Amino acid sequence: MFTIKVLQIISGNDNGGGGNHVLNLSFYSKDKFECTIGCIGPGDLYKRGKALGISMVQFGSKAAYDGSILKYVIENKIDIINFHGAKAFFMHWFLKHKLQVSSVATIHSNYKKDFLNNKIKQVFFTPLSIQGLKSFEHYICVSNYISDLLKKDNFKGKKFIVNNGIDYDAINVVSNKESIRKMYGLQEKDFVYVSVARMHPIKNHLGLIQAFSKLKKEREGVKLLLVGDGELEEAVRSQIKTLSLEKDIILTGFANRPIDIVNAADISILTSFSEGGSPPLVVLESAAVKKAFICSKVGDIEETINEQRGFLVDPNSAQDIYEKMRDSYDRREELDIMGENLYQFVKNRYSMDSFCSKYYSAYKEIL
Repeated sequence: MFTIKVLQIISGNDNGGGGNHVLNLSFYSKDKFECTIGCIGPGDLYKRGKALGISMVQFGSKAAYDGSILKYVIENKIDIINFHGAKAFFMHWFLKHKLQVSSVATIHSNYKKDFLNNKIKQVFFTPLSIQGLKSFEHYICVSNYISDLLKKDNFKGKKFIVNNGIDYDAINVVSNKESIRKMYGLQEKDFVYVSVARMHPIKNHLGLIQAFSKLKKEREGVKLLLVGDGELEEAVRSQIKTLSLEKDIILTGFANRPIDIVNAADISILTSFSEGGSPPLVVLESAAVKKAFICSKVGDIEETINEQRGFLVDPNSAQDIYEKMRDSYDRREELDIMGENLYQFVKNRYSMDSFCSKYYSAYKEIL
């Protein structure tokens, strides 16, 4: 039987949702098609893939010009190249007319907001990313929101929708709640919020900290765990110090097993200005350990989070974030039920088999 061979092109330093999306796709799709992840430039993604037994290849930052990708595709009889992220999209613009195989872009986020961390990059690189995207004839969108955005911006190519997936059978908590709380100096009686997100302006850590500062003045024993790293970390630490919250907000850094930390908290929170995935992987992971969720009302999130499964917030309003954090604290006896409701809702809708099968269908149609 013919096996489709796919080369996944992505930046080597993508340690966010896009990177996890590609790792999951490559690991769980082995019975449907064969994936190799091509990492552009240095970063931890290559090591993470190798640790999972995924076929990996490292390309230099000049791979769009030096012929290394073209050579790899020919020598390894690749059938389709799947590009992920702004850097990869722009590379496709250079490669398109040289490629002798099909290509597709997976769009993980609002491409107009990828460079909010740097005004110069936003002005210079956003148009290049869009130029790269418009060089494709096929798009895989991780939500209806992304598909609608492409249509609004007059992208003509074929659009496939593939929602995020998770393997609930593979989810296991290695470090229990008590050990995690002890590790981070938390008491059993503390009410703990956890936010798992790379430290990037789009994730709105500063708005979350501002809201927590107000909550801390009105409710006792509240703590906030921030899981992740990134270019905004210095600004985050500075705001925590300015607000004298060093003992109440704990930065864990990047975590290989964030699920253990989520399990040790009382509720998850994500206050992003924009989320491409439907639902974001962190929502699926929180659901896996039956934790209710406070989430920004962005993208397609209302399909997953409602008042029976958590709380929706306006990310542009620190007051609204504060109020929903306060409400979750005051209704803490209801959170177990909300977490169970979230788990039951997502477990069958966002399976890993469905995720990989939708990719397989898209690849077959493209070929």
